[in-house]
Amino acid sequence: MELFLLLAITYLLSLVLGHLLEKLYIPWLFSLLFLGMLLKLLNVGISNMQTFEWLATIGMYFMLFMIGFELEMEKLKTLGRFIILATFSIVLFDAVMGSIVIHGFGYSWIVAIVTALSFATVGEAILLPILDETKVLRTKLGSAIIGIGILDDVVEVFVIVVATLLIGKGIFEGNIFITISSLLAITFLLIILMKLKTLKRSLKKVPEMEDFFLLTLLIFFTFLVIGSYGNCEALASLLAGISLRTLLTKKPLRKIERAIRTFGYGFFAPLFFLWVGYCMDLLSIMTSPMLTLTIFFVSLMAKLSSSLLTGLKHGFSIKEAILLGTGLSVRFSTGLVITQLLYTNNLIDSMLFSSLIAASTLSTLFVPIIFSISLSKLKRNI
Repeated sequence: MELFLLLAITYLLSLVLGHLLEKLYIPWLFSLLFLGMLLKLLNVGISNMQTFEWLATIGMYFMLFMIGFELEMEKLKTLGRFIILATFSIVLFDAVMGSIVIHGFGYSWIVAIVTALSFATVGEAILLPILDETKVLRTKLGSAIIGIGILDDVVEVFVIVVATLLIGKGIFEGNIFITISSLLAITFLLIILMKLKTLKRSLKKVPEMEDFFLLTLLIFFTFLVIGSYGNCEALASLLAGISLRTLLTKKPLRKIERAIRTFGYGFFAPLFFLWVGYCMDLLSIMTSPMLTLTIFFVSLMAKLSSSLLTGLKHGFSIKEAILLGTGLSVRFSTGLVITQLLYTNNLIDSMLFSSLIAASTLSTLFVPIIFSISLSKLKRNI
């Protein structure tokens, strides 16, 4: 298939099928994931495959950039003791059970732990409209789900750092130590500069949108250039987003954040999800589905069990604790990006990659619907 034709179909499908999926509380981006799966299943080739993969790779890095930009440290300071305890116990329990399962299928412990951690993250963005529609967003249960999702971002950052070190073959080998040190130094320098009152006053004016995009792309690609010397592009993208956020005052932040999300999710994200779907080996999953199903059900049980243990100790009823675990089982998050990152750098094979994406897809397709129906029936008692 010609690349331009593929791009036209990609954005057309985003508009048509994407809106239908959102009515079922399924992210519209999954329409591109399904398209990629279908093209691979039908063995449809893509002309200029190298160009397509380059665009999709830039999309992957830009999504990491947005994660860094949207990381709000101020909100982390306001989280209560229960949120902190629940987040780390739920993620830890899920990661431990997941790593044991993955290792049991013949993978090394380090690969099993990193992939399990990436899969243990929470896609809280999917749950927001459900919680808001059922008037549960500002209740104890809604606050717990969103709070755990916010703190979960710290775990995602940690996994990205570990994945970067694995790709670079160790922190003290090659150029990776110098590269990471340089990236951190630039990030901290920007943070320190923003403490200066004169610079703060000069940045109070809302920037023109054209200037803002130029600044965004300048920071993004400058960090990528530095990161490329130590094979640390993923970490560089994350730190680029954090650095850009430090340069913005609170006044124009909402407008600029909306522009970043529109640019990232409108142009780059569809290409990335199409790439992920195209990389999957559906035939291997169909012929040997045990790894996919085991990862899915073990992770679901881990979330439910840990939510029950922590929830019941902090005043939740059994039904509320079960709803908490069910909601936190949604997987549409940074885990997809990390999984693709590990796969493209040959740290995991096609079978494990396909199983992780398939298990994540199952959870994102069915869990929001089940969660929405259950929440609607029980909201009077919450």
